[in-house]
Amino acid sequence: MAKYRETPCKYYEALGQCSKGRNACHKTYCQHCGKYEPRARVRRINKKKLYNQLERGRY
Repeated sequence: MAKYRETPCKYYEALGQCSKGRNACHKTYCQHCGKYEPRARVRRINKKKLYNQLERGRY
């Protein structure tokens, strides 16, 4: 299964500009870049778990 990286890379500056010298386009090339490092650690909400808790009335 493919990974979709929503958080931009810390080396991504703008369209076509990467501080690592690559052809930066976050939508395609940066998704598969081996030098990818997330800009910030963002805590993702587990929507499935939240939905199940709401359905069971434990929220």
